[in-house]
Order: sequence, then structure tokens, then C-alpha cells
Amino acid sequence: MWTLYAEESFLREQMGWLLPNAARGEVQVKLNKTHTSKGYITGAPKTARAVRTVPILDEALFRDLGVYLRNHPHRDDLEAGMWPGKVPGHRKISYDYAFDPKGFYRYTFKPACDLVGLSGLHFHELRHTFATLALESGALDMHELSRAMGPASYAITDKVYAHLRPRDYSRHRAAFSAHIAAASTPPSPIVALGG
Repeated sequence: MWTLYAEESFLREQMGWLLPNAARGEVQVKLNKTHTSKGYITGAPKTARAVRTVPILDEALFRDLGVYLRNHPHRDDLEAGMWPGKVPGHRKISYDYAFDPKGFYRYTFKPACDLVGLSGLHFHELRHTFATLALESGALDMHELSRAMGPASYAITDKVYAHLRPRDYSRHRAAFSAHIAAASTPPSPIVALGG
């Protein structure tokens, strides 16, 4: 369940215009929504790497997103928002209003966290949960994770998540040993120095 929640929250956090490609199991992030004093502004991401394709790694999320999209009231309108927005002055939501990330955080996310004993959990922490689970499971390597998450460079992703790399080198050792064993000329024996 946490995998589903973390991955879905990672996608929601992007707050961009998400273009799901159900056939390929991915979501394209092409635009961002930025909150300003005048409301939300939709525009191009800050960097070229922020335009990216994010794989949907969880089967349940992949299936649920397909159902959601097939039942979306504006499924034929490519300009329509993917998520419903809060009706001003009410707790109701409607696809006639733009998704409000701050309202979602205040009225949905925080109460849900409080209800399950996770008070103080910040939405952005779920992005790190997604990255951690993706690396620990082996679903993505560091390079693929960097491309999916969209930081300015691979070096930033590596700096933040390097401690999550698997430390078991048995597969690497076996591959290297097999390569050496298959060589036509065996390696020279090790000779002790000075003796």
C-alpha cells in the first residue's frame, strides 16, 4: 500500500499537466503549476530535464489509473485537468474547478495522515519514499531514477540517494569471475613481493 501511495503522491506532487500513456505505463510531465500571489500559473518547467517521462511501477496504480482515466468526465478534452478541484467556499470537489495543491494538502492529505498516525508528514517526503522504494526494489537504477524525478543533473540524484544503492556485490563478483574464467589465457598467479 505504501508503494502505491508514495508513487501516486510522487506523480501528484509534480502538479504539472500529466499526460498518461496507459499503453506504455508511463506519465509524461510537460508543464508545471506554480503558486504565486495571483494564483496558479501553468507554464514550462524551470529546466529542460524537468520535462520527463515517469514510469508507473506499481501494477495496482497502473490498473487504477486506467480505470480513472476511462471514467474521467472530460477524458476527451486534452486541456482538462486530471484531478478535480475544490469548489470555493465548500468542501466539495468538481472537475469544473482547477486542482488546488494547497487545498488538497490542507483538506485531504493532512487529515488523512492524522487519521493514520502520521501527523507531521509532508507531501514532499513521499517523493523521497518513491525514490527509496524504486532503488531498493531494483525497479530503477540511479540513472533511470534521475531521469524520472527530473532534477537538474544526475549528480544531484546521486548525492541525495547514493546511500540507497544496494551493497550486495555478489552478482557483480559472479559476472566478473565468469568473464575471467572464460578468458582464453588464464591470469598469471599472484607472486608475493620481496620473496
